[in-house]
Amino acid sequence: MVENEIQYLPWQQFRQMVPPILGLEVRRLSRHIAVEEISSDTRNQLVKTRFELRRFIACVEEADEEERGSCEAFLDAALLNVAAISDRPEMDYVIDRLRYVRDRIPYVY
Repeated sequence: MVENEIQYLPWQQFRQMVPPILGLEVRRLSRHIAVEEISSDTRNQLVKTRFELRRFIACVEEADEEERGSCEAFLDAALLNVAAISDRPEMDYVIDRLRYVRDRIPYVY
């Protein structure tokens, strides 16, 4: 890939890519939720993040090309919720994966 080349992605390929990538993050969040030594506020933020992420995955799986813009709000909500967890550095990878998917959205056709 050329350094300044933007990789455009067909909608069908994006639909195939998103559930496996973000499904791993749902499982990662579930493992962190199961840890007993986290605060209730952190647990609530993790649950909200997981909920919004599941909604985004379901929306992408069900949406056709014309409806795909309606899914972005769920991913944005998941990103906002996980970013609010400042005391958990292990969430940096989750944030990175969500941003990766978010950054790809403008290039889906």
